[in-house]
Amino acid sequence: MQPMDETSRTDPRHRSNVEAFESSNAIIELLARHRLVVAPHVASRLGLGLGGDADAIIEVTTMLRAAQRLGLAVLPDPLPLVPAITAAVEPQGANLAAWERQALVIAAVCTDDRIDVLLTACGRPMAEFVDGQLSRHLLLVAGHFAFADPRMRVWVHAEASLAERTAAHGSLAEAYVVLEVEEHVVWHRSLATLEGSPDLVAPLLEIAERADAAGEAERAHAVAREAESHATGGQAVIARRVAGIAALHGGFVEDAERWLGAVLTHGDECSRANVLGDYLLATALLRGDVAEPELDAQLEQAECAAALGATVAACHLPALVRATAIAAGLLAERGAAQRAARRLAQARALIEQYGLADGEWLVGRAWCALFAGDAFAEVDRADDEQVAAASAPDPRRVASERAADGTVLGGLHAVAIALELGLAGDPTAAMRWLGSRRDVAPDPRSTVAGFERSALLRAERAVAVALLDLWAGEVRRAADGLRQAACDLPIALTFGGLGAALARRLELIGTGEIGPWARAVEASLPQSASGVRREDLIDRAVEAHLFGRRSEAETLVALADERARGGFGCGLHIPGLDAAAEDASTSRTAAGPGGFEAGGAGIARRPPDARLASELRHRMRGIDRRGFDAEYAAVADRARAIRSPYERARTELMLARACSAFGAVDRAGRHLVAAEHLFADCGAVGWLRAVAAERIAQIAARRGVAEYGVTAYGVAASGIPASGAGAGAAASVDVAGDARMPADRPRSAAPQARPERPAPATTDGRSAQERAVAASDRLEDDEDDDVLGECRSAWADVLTERELEVAMLVVEGCSNREAASQLYVSVRTVEVHVGRVFTKLAVHSRVELTVLAHRMRGRLSSSRT
Repeated sequence: MQPMDETSRTDPRHRSNVEAFESSNAIIELLARHRLVVAPHVASRLGLGLGGDADAIIEVTTMLRAAQRLGLAVLPDPLPLVPAITAAVEPQGANLAAWERQALVIAAVCTDDRIDVLLTACGRPMAEFVDGQLSRHLLLVAGHFAFADPRMRVWVHAEASLAERTAAHGSLAEAYVVLEVEEHVVWHRSLATLEGSPDLVAPLLEIAERADAAGEAERAHAVAREAESHATGGQAVIARRVAGIAALHGGFVEDAERWLGAVLTHGDECSRANVLGDYLLATALLRGDVAEPELDAQLEQAECAAALGATVAACHLPALVRATAIAAGLLAERGAAQRAARRLAQARALIEQYGLADGEWLVGRAWCALFAGDAFAEVDRADDEQVAAASAPDPRRVASERAADGTVLGGLHAVAIALELGLAGDPTAAMRWLGSRRDVAPDPRSTVAGFERSALLRAERAVAVALLDLWAGEVRRAADGLRQAACDLPIALTFGGLGAALARRLELIGTGEIGPWARAVEASLPQSASGVRREDLIDRAVEAHLFGRRSEAETLVALADERARGGFGCGLHIPGLDAAAEDASTSRTAAGPGGFEAGGAGIARRPPDARLASELRHRMRGIDRRGFDAEYAAVADRARAIRSPYERARTELMLARACSAFGAVDRAGRHLVAAEHLFADCGAVGWLRAVAAERIAQIAARRGVAEYGVTAYGVAASGIPASGAGAGAAASVDVAGDARMPADRPRSAAPQARPERPAPATTDGRSAQERAVAASDRLEDDEDDDVLGECRSAWADVLTERELEVAMLVVEGCSNREAASQLYVSVRTVEVHVGRVFTKLAVHSRVELTVLAHRMRGRLSSSRT
């Protein structure tokens, strides 16, 4: 075991991020099987605190409150004792001597993990620790100690009496006096005092504020909570404020709302104003809505006092400016741009009227501009160039690392500027710049210490980095980074729910489905998170399409578009399978400045690659047969300018579908190969299923030409539509992404282009559409008798003969052993072939392979109509 530093006990010091993720992911899946949902960072804590004991994890999770499971409230420390822990640990504890058991109690409640503290508190030499039973329960390495089995800490703490725990704190207080560590003396003395001691309140609050400023929000909350238990009157209000702010910084928003709400109820005017901004943030993160009535009430009080000529407290007005700026940012995150602009105007009016500092306002405006862009131009005064420059610096000039007033950019301001740089077209440079801001000192203009190093801000930064990675097309890197961050941070609370939406989308892109991990992240969100609900509709639409439910997919996309136009959205573009929404919209115009689509209320801001890809898809939808060659060449040429491998892959897949629709099968095949490699390289494994399905559909389409003399889209094989009504020419792409031939083009507009592989023209006097319908009817009749026969035929060009035999046996329900028996090969050989089939057909399980096979009837028959 590596030497341990003196960080907080709750910090997972002895595991890497990757190990923590593997553990938390396994725990999430374990609990999901028992219908229990925990946030990933809570799962990680449970795994570390219970030594990975599955039974203990399930029992402890059952005892936790819902808010604790989701990370919205602080976990008890130590965790509660459950029968599984008792059964595993009690036999070992029975062999301990009395002094050894008390030594373990001291170790369980000790503030840090220094061995010299433990030896001094126990009054025993090191030799007795090493020679006795304690060496089996405590790891003693490089001057530090840790429980060999973390369940022993839970058991020994729960089994100790109140007198034993009080004595342990008293011994530790005396030890820290000897070692001259005053901070720990105060802490343990407060816990050793059974009656409240008002003299301890002030030093405890100092300890809590220092811990919060250092980023140890959970410890700060525990110390402030202890201070509140000793305090009365005004001291109690201050302790509640410190506890509430620490809880908020740690992401424990339910605890924060409770503490800060108590201050609003029992505090004086200054105290209420000082916590108002944090209270607004806590309630918005917990419930989804911004508590504007409380803000309006305090603003009205300040206005009335000013109108009567009364003196307004010096602490009151700056706190109101901060609270109003926070409310503006929260409203902008939730798509309420006009209300956010009004709040910014109120804050600016207070600043100008009373000559207040504008640091909080500048940060708030930068945050609002990130989500609403040019919608906030009217807030800036045209003659105030300094304000405009300070609040929204040019992202292409962030190398200066300073705002207009010389202040080094950090915190939320730095996150906003980095995302602006990404929206300007250089997400890689944005990530580098944001990384350089990691160790920037706290902004001196901020009125709240501790936020710069808080878990909440680190979660915002982690989600911003993952989003920038995704904008750059690095799907795998974005997913890995977000998963690692989720093991330690409340990522679901960030950006008005965008962190949870991003987790869902990355898992859908990376695996083709939304699993327990993403759902666990999302569980922390309030039900009123409208932007996330819209993204959820898009995700469900794509899943419906993947499983062949096209009517459902179109309906969900229409609902999502309605929400977007109504102003409900996450504000920032989450690329991926939400392309379905872009394809469904027929009235979108070209992108305007700042990443917005002109006239698109509620449309998320998008980087240049996403805008270009959307434009090219729009052009391909409107292409007709007469102009196919010219338009195709122009679109293919412009597609080479897309730097994001993910966006480029999506565009290549669209080109493949369009080429296939017009019979340009050679070009379609080349684009399909490009899409496949690009998706695989960037980690978008979920899209490989779509590529494989498209390849199979193209193969089936070519077989349809050879057998029936018609293309897969109901057009005569010669490429010239018959003169019958309804013969279509212009290719379009529907919400599901499949090419189709519309029937609304005038009969006189005959296409001129020829397909690359013409087949004999029709000779029986029927129109191409009539032949297509008849051919489709014959196909469906045949499929009723042998659905899998056509599937076998379609897969023949993708799989080897032996792989095809194995695949068909799996689809028919044979196990590996049964397939091996029928084919007279070993089970291991069958396992190898099954693995290759899964890879080539982009499926992950036998169930998925069976579903794909039985969907072939619907896919192939629809491709011939």
